[in-house]
Amino acid sequence: MRRHAAGLVFGVVLVAALVSGCAADRPPDETTPDGLVRVPARSVGGVYRAPDATFTQYHRVILEPPSIAFAEDWMKNHPDVGATEITRLRTESVRLFREEFARQFVRHGAYKFSDQPAADVLLIVPVIEEFNVVAPEAGNSPGDRTLLPGRPVTMKITGDIRDSLTGRAIARVIIFHPPEENPYHELRIADRTATAQEERRVFAEWSLLAREAIDVAKAAKPRPPKKD
Repeated sequence: MRRHAAGLVFGVVLVAALVSGCAADRPPDETTPDGLVRVPARSVGGVYRAPDATFTQYHRVILEPPSIAFAEDWMKNHPDVGATEITRLRTESVRLFREEFARQFVRHGAYKFSDQPAADVLLIVPVIEEFNVVAPEAGNSPGDRTLLPGRPVTMKITGDIRDSLTGRAIARVIIFHPPEENPYHELRIADRTATAQEERRVFAEWSLLAREAIDVAKAAKPRPPKKD
């Protein structure tokens, strides 16, 4: 069984850590430019909510397919990854996101999907940024084995929760999934299966946090907007 040298891959991971880690280490803002206010949450990124918004009327959701932006220089760092594989990565990520979202909101939650905007429908608009599949070529050849000293994929997810009729953002949920600290340089197998499993875990984490944020907002008393 052929084994890739882990040193080169480790270098790629280290660069990704420097890029993604800086974003994750920045303290989150307390108020967004569109007037959402940070509320207590267990996410490093943060949960934001419109202080004057009510949530009790919402029982259904429309999920837009997540937009995906690869990390800076990702395509430059992986010149052998062609357009077909990039399309596959995007398509699979969209599918995995919807499956995990449905699991948290419909199977484990009290929500249903809707095809049309309505007064009781929330529009969920997720954006995946800094998407970094560390070893996209791994495991694509028979007998090929790649080992990584960390996570096979990293990213940031920002999801707007909007009123479906007006399009107004009434909440926002952000999580970071940066390279993990690995002082002992423990190696893990990297291939499509490992990448998909890691993506599922992150998408489930975001979806659960979003559902919890909505449930908490339903129990909160909205505040009238401040007068100038």
